[in-house]
Amino acid sequence: MKFTRSFTEIVGLEKFQRNVEAWIKFTFGMKYTLKDITGLQNRIAFIYKKSSVVVFLSLLLILPVSLLAQTRRALVIGLGQQEDKAWSKINGDKDVPFVEKMLKNAKFKAVNVKRLVNQHATKVAIVNAFKSLEAQSRSGDVIYVHFSGHGQQMRDVHNDEKDGLDECWIPYDAYRFPCEKDRGEKHLTDDEVNHYLNAIRNKIGDQGKMLVVIDACHSGDGTRGDDDEVVRGVEDVFEAIKSFIWGTSADKGRVEVNPNAKRNKERWITISACKSDQVNIEMRSPTVGKLTYAIYNKVKAATGSDNDDFFREIRRFVNSNTGSRPQHPVMTGETNRYKITDIIR
Repeated sequence: MKFTRSFTEIVGLEKFQRNVEAWIKFTFGMKYTLKDITGLQNRIAFIYKKSSVVVFLSLLLILPVSLLAQTRRALVIGLGQQEDKAWSKINGDKDVPFVEKMLKNAKFKAVNVKRLVNQHATKVAIVNAFKSLEAQSRSGDVIYVHFSGHGQQMRDVHNDEKDGLDECWIPYDAYRFPCEKDRGEKHLTDDEVNHYLNAIRNKIGDQGKMLVVIDACHSGDGTRGDDDEVVRGVEDVFEAIKSFIWGTSADKGRVEVNPNAKRNKERWITISACKSDQVNIEMRSPTVGKLTYAIYNKVKAATGSDNDDFFREIRRFVNSNTGSRPQHPVMTGETNRYKITDIIR
């Protein structure tokens, strides 16, 4: 059988180009058109004129390697329940459906989105999810990490904080006060998070993109704000017991806080719900995180927005829904290297 039938007999050039664009989107989950790929339109026209199915297959060879390798991956963590009932009730778990819908709209495939909710979001599970994400990641990948839950400051266990305090994400099995079940090892410190995120950044390389959203707070009143506002975070500092964290002879050398964790450069973009001296208050309706809901709503209308414009809209939304106390989201990291909307829109 000869594969030399003219494409002119099958489809016109424009339709042929649309089919190629659809193939790119379906295969790689990316919003690329032929205009986005330098010189590809001319090459497509050349292939079209050659009118050979065999030549069409050479399209696989002329696509940039960075496009072929790119995969969108995400880790989404949401907590509204805790093993320790001393924590106040919040609604971080209700953020997850909004995040998942946003990621679906941004062409993240469900198989590449890891979700950890409530009892499934233990310290070990979160660490394993980070390690799995690192193992799966490839050069040029797009990474999204989201945490919605409580935060708490803990006495510095890595001896690298000027104020002597680590800021921690609170997994399901972390306790509010030191006890036999948690002497500090169940808290996920900012140094540990930084370590795992840098490992992922090393895998995706300079061509990769990464966004981290933290809808939590590391300070707060621990219960409710004015008029029954739901606050994420507590004021009290967790007094970690270093001897138990780093391991002693009695503990048989057990080490649960990553000993390699240290402050490294923030080689991604981070959006946090509020400044370190503010509290993170949830929306009243729907009862979800204010930052999560702001990003979910504003990304839909953020066509062509640069990061400053997009973040300005996020802050405006949060401020317009602020109740008794001010709350100002913060954006840090490599904010000028790529657009946030390239990741979540």
